Formats: sequence, C-alpha cells, structure tokens
Amino acid sequence: METGVQILDAPASAFDRMIMREMSRFLGFRGDAARLGRRVRPLLRPGAVGKTLGIHHRLLTVLVLGVIVSALSAVALVRLFTVSTGARVERARDEALTEAALLAAQPERVLSPSAGNVVGMRGGIWDGSGSPPSIPPSWLASVRSSVLASRARHAEVVLDEPVGEGRFVVVARPTSASPVATVWAGVEVKPSASLRLWAWIVTSLALATAVLVATSAFAIATMNRGAAELRAALRALATDLRAPIPKPSVRELRDVADGVAALVDDLSRARQKEQRMATELARQERLAVLGRVVAGVAHEVRNPLASIKLRLDLASADKHLPPGVEQAISHASSEIERLDRLVADLLIVAGRAPGPRRAASLDALLRARVELLEPWARERGVSFEVSGSASAVVDSDSLSRALDNLLRNAAEASPAGAVVAASLQTRGARVVLEVRDVGAGVPAQRASELFEPFFTTKPEGTGLGLALSRAIARAHGGEVSYQREAATTLFELELPLDATSERAADSVPARSAVELAL
Repeated sequence: METGVQILDAPASAFDRMIMREMSRFLGFRGDAARLGRRVRPLLRPGAVGKTLGIHHRLLTVLVLGVIVSALSAVALVRLFTVSTGARVERARDEALTEAALLAAQPERVLSPSAGNVVGMRGGIWDGSGSPPSIPPSWLASVRSSVLASRARHAEVVLDEPVGEGRFVVVARPTSASPVATVWAGVEVKPSASLRLWAWIVTSLALATAVLVATSAFAIATMNRGAAELRAALRALATDLRAPIPKPSVRELRDVADGVAALVDDLSRARQKEQRMATELARQERLAVLGRVVAGVAHEVRNPLASIKLRLDLASADKHLPPGVEQAISHASSEIERLDRLVADLLIVAGRAPGPRRAASLDALLRARVELLEPWARERGVSFEVSGSASAVVDSDSLSRALDNLLRNAAEASPAGAVVAASLQTRGARVVLEVRDVGAGVPAQRASELFEPFFTTKPEGTGLGLALSRAIARAHGGEVSYQREAATTLFELELPLDATSERAADSVPARSAVELAL
C-alpha cells in the first residue's frame, strides 16, 4: 500500500504525469498528482471500509471499483493514443516546414516533385492551376488550397487536415524563383499499425465493464431475493414449524437454508418429544390418582369380600340346604369373584406388576380364549379366524384378560356376518398379535383417548378393557397400538420373546402408583 502511495506522490516519468493528470481530471481533482495521492491514501488505511456492511454493499463496492478501474484504463489508453498521434503530427509539421524552407531557398532542387528526408514527404513548386504530377488524389485539394492561400497572402501557410484514417500536413510559401509559383511540402501521418489492436482493447474493456455491471447487478438482485425469501421463511417458522423453507439459487444462501431446515427438524422432533413427555406425564398423574383410589378400594372392598366369600363357602358346605339357597349362594360367589377380578384389573391399570412369567404357547392361549368367546360371538353373528403360532415368556393369567378384551371389543364392533381375524407372527425379537375387524372404529378426533382409563363409546362399557390390555402389555415390556386402515380396524399387541426387557424394566428403582399409595 505504501509503495502505491509513493508512486502517486512522485510520478517517475512524463507518461506517469500524464496518466495522473487524466486521473485527477476524471475524478474531479484540480490539483496535481500529489494531491490525488493525499486523497487516495486515507482509503488505503486498515479499517477504512466498515466491517458491518451487507454482502450487497460489498458487491456494489466491487462494481463501482471495477467501473472506475475500467474507465480509468480506457481514458488512459485514449489519452495515450491522442498524445502519440499529436506528437507525430507535430513532428510531421516540423519536417514539412523544414522541407519547404529548403525548396524556397534552393529552387534549383525542384526539377520534379521530390521526396524529403521523411518517408512519404513530397514537395514542389506549383501555381495552383492544372494538376501537378506525382500528387496523390487525396492530397490535391489540400495542396491547391495551401498554394492559393500562400499566393494570396504572400506568406507561409500551414494546413493540417484529415485524410482517410490519418492526417495530412502541408506547408506552402512564396519563392523568389517565380512570382506566380509557390513552394509546397506535404506528408501524410498515417495511423499507427497497432491502432486497431488498441482500439480492440478499449472495446474489450468497455464490454468487460458492461459484463461486470450486469453480473454484479444480477448477483445483487439474486442475493437480495434469496435473503428476502429466507427472512420471510424465518418469520413464518416463528409461528409454524411446518412452514416451507425456500431453496435460494445462491449456493451460500442454500447452505444457510439447509442449516435452517435441519435446525427446524431438530426443533420439531424436540417439540414432539416434549408433547409426548407431557402426555405421558399427564397419564402418569392420572394413574397416580387412580392408584390412590384403587388402593383405597382394594383395602375397603377386598377385606369385606373375602369375609363374605368365606361365610358363603361355609354355608355351602351344609349338605341339607334347599336347592334355591344353593343356587343363590353359587350366584353370589360368582359375583364376588367378578368383583375381585375387577379390583385386580384396576390394580393392574394403576401399575401393579402382573404375576410370575413362564414360557407359554401364545397360539394355544389365543385359541383357548377364542373357544370360550365363540358361543357369545355366535349369538351376535360374528365368527373368529385364528392363524400363526408363537411362544413367549408371559403371565398367562393376565395376558388372557388382555386377549379377551381385544377379541371382545372386535366382536362387539363388527356387524353381523363379519369375521374377526386374529393372527400371530414373529418380528425379530418380538411377537405381534394382530386383531382385525371391519367395524366403524373410533372417531379420529378421539383416537388419542382410546387407551385412557374409563374411556368408552359403548353405553354399557366401563372403559377399562383397552386400558387394562395396554397396562398388561407394558408390564411385559410390550405395547398395544391402534390403527385405522381404510375400512379395517387393527389392534396390535406386541410382546418380547423372553423376559429380558421386563427384567430390565423391573430393575429400574421406580415404583407403581399403587405401591406408592400403599
């Protein structure tokens, strides 16, 4: 940078001084090159350009600097051509004046039009009439004008006129040899052989400047458009993470858009996880409340039920009871057992672990539950279809209740003549039971409540069946899910093949809501 300032302050040659004058004139300075250097120097200091400018401001800066450099180069080249041509014309004028003076002083040299010391120089004595020999047609008018003007003024006349692509310099002066004849000398200054090359360079500079302007304008417009699209997308994402993110044509902005899209995906997943955690937390709170209620019910109901059951068993031991009394005792005992199962179901829904697990044939267990439900389903005009086989480590008693709930719900939802399909299959390390029916299903807006305790769409239902099935599946390390596929309702009961996952779950130091309540 300092070296450049020194060059500006102290040009080393006449050509440099000429270029600096043209730069000063172009930039509007009236001082010399040193003053221009003093004006330019502050722009070269570090920090002179602000660091907070936008990219379009920087592009504009590049554009302006490019235009200035191209303009200065063109001005310098044009000025160089002008100075070079002017110097050649001045030299030709001096040579023509010298040649004319020699011809006027020594008329005997003029025997015919002659060539002087300069290549292309011609001269002679002519009175301006007729057509003298050896004069190119393009010179004739200028020579005649200079000769006639010199005769009329009785003085030396110098003409400098354009001829073709160059200049023609002619000098005419009176001579003592003849009162009517006049001495003339002329030379044509032709353009430099490299003029076309330099003209092409100037034209190329102009075209390059135009391309620079167009490219910079396009880049600025593209950058502004892409930035505006990203700003609009960010404003939309502030209220809706599903808003589309544009893909600008500028690669750098496209990378920013990809980064924003990845960030939005992460944020969406985090929000979904937060919503799932909030839903699960709310469910756990509801189950905690249910656990406290169930604990109270288990304490207040099971003890009286056990006492009643014991007395009924003692009464039924009498062999002399009337038949009506025996039937009443049997009916009361079955109702007590039903109430006890209901309390047990509530305890499982609230979080009590199921009983001991043993390896069992799930297809045999499934077929046994279907056989028990077939008479009831036949009355409704519904049949069952069982397929597949699998084995797993489960609590058969609690899993039977889960199977009963799924099969019974499917049969109740099916129209007369329909078939409920139950199939077993193994997927990796897990067993999946699929129960399909062609019922109406659950309204989509209420599907999220399907496994909540006491949720039901049936007037006579308790709303514990699906909640109990999911609780039993989760106690085994599995899950129950609901899907609606076209006109088919699908429930999937998923269980691990062994009790490894359940043992891992049991090793967690968390306790159920019932245990906490008790």
